[in-house]
Amino acid sequence: MGKLITSPASFKTCYIAEVKEEMGILKRKLRKERKIKAPQKYKRYIKMAIESLGEGASYKEIQQEAYRLYCQEMEEKKRSRIGKYFGVFKADKDLVDKVVLNKDIYYET
Repeated sequence: MGKLITSPASFKTCYIAEVKEEMGILKRKLRKERKIKAPQKYKRYIKMAIESLGEGASYKEIQQEAYRLYCQEMEEKKRSRIGKYFGVFKADKDLVDKVVLNKDIYYET
């Protein structure tokens, strides 16, 4: 599953710079290869944050927005997991009675 993101500082500025370069926002590019590469899950949230804030946003604003987007998505996933088990599947009472009273089904005692 990977490490959980626990604060806006998890979105490091070097990750943001890498994403900005890929998006063509930064004028200059790093000449040599990056020592620290941004993980794909971080890149996704950083791109979404840049798109929502605009290209002129500061690194701190991008960090905070990316973290907010991450938290929002995790909350939605949590709700969907809970909803999957509670209240989504409803059985008809008559169907339950038919299954319970069916003599062809063997129940251990």
